Amino acid sequence: MPISRKRRPRRSSNHSRRRAAHAQRAQHVRERSIRSLVEEPPDGYDLDCLSRANDAGARGDAEASLAYELAGRVIVESPHRFVLQDLIDHGDRAPAWAYSRWCADLAYRSMVLAQDPRTDLAVRCVLGALYPDSVARVLDDEVELRVLGTTVAAGDHLVGDLALFEFGGFADYITERAEAGLLDRTDRVRDWAGAEMRAYEFVDFRGCRLVLHDLVTGAEVEALNIGAMSEASGDALIGRLAPITSEPGLIFAALPISVDLATAQTVAEAVRTSEPLAWLDALSTALVDGRQEEGFHRTAYTPFTSDLPMPTPAAEGAAYTEEEAGRITDLRAKGYSAEVANALAVLEVGLISAKVSDRAAAVVSPHIVAAFGAAAAFEAAAIECTGAETAEAWRVLAAVVPDHVAERCRILARHADSVCGGPAPAQQGRN
Repeated sequence: MPISRKRRPRRSSNHSRRRAAHAQRAQHVRERSIRSLVEEPPDGYDLDCLSRANDAGARGDAEASLAYELAGRVIVESPHRFVLQDLIDHGDRAPAWAYSRWCADLAYRSMVLAQDPRTDLAVRCVLGALYPDSVARVLDDEVELRVLGTTVAAGDHLVGDLALFEFGGFADYITERAEAGLLDRTDRVRDWAGAEMRAYEFVDFRGCRLVLHDLVTGAEVEALNIGAMSEASGDALIGRLAPITSEPGLIFAALPISVDLATAQTVAEAVRTSEPLAWLDALSTALVDGRQEEGFHRTAYTPFTSDLPMPTPAAEGAAYTEEEAGRITDLRAKGYSAEVANALAVLEVGLISAKVSDRAAAVVSPHIVAAFGAAAAFEAAAIECTGAETAEAWRVLAAVVPDHVAERCRILARHADSVCGGPAPAQQGRN
């Protein structure tokens, strides 16, 4: 067609120029002679305290680690202390895989504090591949380029992913730094270091599982559902599945990237080449081709126990209907804290979903898990959410949540069965 013949070269030429400019900037960032694109922690941090926090973490002492971190004047807005507090609040109920996730976090923080050159390399790779517009604005300003590099090192999970999994930082930490007090609480963490980046198409929810189609191998796989699809913007996920001992045997090592199916297929094709960092180049291609916008790959900050984003004070209660907001007001009037009142409201929605269908319960199950993470939520649920008609709904929820929460649902089901005079959950024991 004459029109197509005239337009196609022009479009191809513009596209080629964009790709060439992007490749040139990426190469410039990777080869820039600046000693490091990651600055030392700024004023306001006590490096000795932060180092002690990591040492306590290596021993598996979360409470001491948090205490040192707070003493190190961590930035008030940083969500990390709340993530660690969540792990502490779970106590002995915390699943072992949550400690595996903490182990990975400690490994990366240790690399940053030690100014490990692999961290700088990871920053250069991610900047060059996924920040074309930001890099273009500061490429000729060494100070601003380092500020950008430091910001990305602190806030972009792919930097830690590269440093830990692609450049060997996780395996080194497990072998050289982590102590028995931490390793004994983890779940198959030595096998996590070899987890591969893959592309998965979401298929369905099945009990406590996400059913996924591995776009690299074509196989169907199941992963523990702790919220990876709850906030997803696309039909596919880019991430690393790591082994765990509990069913279904796999979990995402960190919250995966949500993408469209076309981008996921591009990543899968790249992974099949077995070329180093081919998957990162594929993500970069999706960006340069205009299928994605800069920043599309960045994921929310999540607890170690969940793939749901950490709630912010401004967001709490924002998504509730007028009726639900009224219920929270009623619960607050009974003396419950805002956190517990919100948790109870979530649990009540979960019970309603469980009465609709098993699949509806599976969809909301990550929120049930998160709700039980609130201190005193379980005890409050025994009072507010165990009417005689709730027993079967609790049993349905028990079948769609991870093991560490399932037992709590079963206890509440038994309590609902015996609501007319049976023992309270605290007397029956907890898992």
